[in-house]
Amino acid sequence: MKRLPLHVLSLLLSLGVCAQSYDAALGLRLGTEWGATAQLRIPQIHKNFVLEAIILSSLSKDEGSLSLLGKQHRPLLSRRLNLFYGGGLHAGWNNEIDTETGQTFNGPKGITGIVGLEATIGQVNLSYDFKPALNVTGGESILYTHTAVSVRYVIAKRNRLWNKDKEKKIRKRRKERQRDRRREERANRDKRWYEVWRRN
Repeated sequence: MKRLPLHVLSLLLSLGVCAQSYDAALGLRLGTEWGATAQLRIPQIHKNFVLEAIILSSLSKDEGSLSLLGKQHRPLLSRRLNLFYGGGLHAGWNNEIDTETGQTFNGPKGITGIVGLEATIGQVNLSYDFKPALNVTGGESILYTHTAVSVRYVIAKRNRLWNKDKEKKIRKRRKERQRDRRREERANRDKRWYEVWRRN
């Protein structure tokens, strides 16, 4: 019986190795605002890098926004359960009237961050996130803080859009470039130390 938890953990880890996640997902977002969300994995940047577009409308005011975010996903036990974080830009519109001036606010524009958890079960992708937005111009305040649950349908499973062999070649070339860069940095560092030693 003592070995049972180890067997269960081994099974979970083995499922994580072969589990298929997704290349593209589309769905709805509901929280402090409501809207639509679309996600696309971009393996040319990193195997778990996701580009997300979010269009939102506020539930409490006459305001909306469009955000474009780059997110890095970190698998927890398997590809089906992820921690993600990232950031990007947002631009929006605002029809709220400023009580002091009697004019409408300018649409918010600025920088957005995001952090959250995501789970994929079959064709359904669920996530919960915290999304702070810093308005460089416009909006009713400098900082907005949004939280939401997103429910998406997986329209393309992992490696459905991107060729798996080509993706491996991209990763291999990236690793080779990184290794060559480290070797060059090491050689330059050693050369500098040698020149200092020779002068002394």
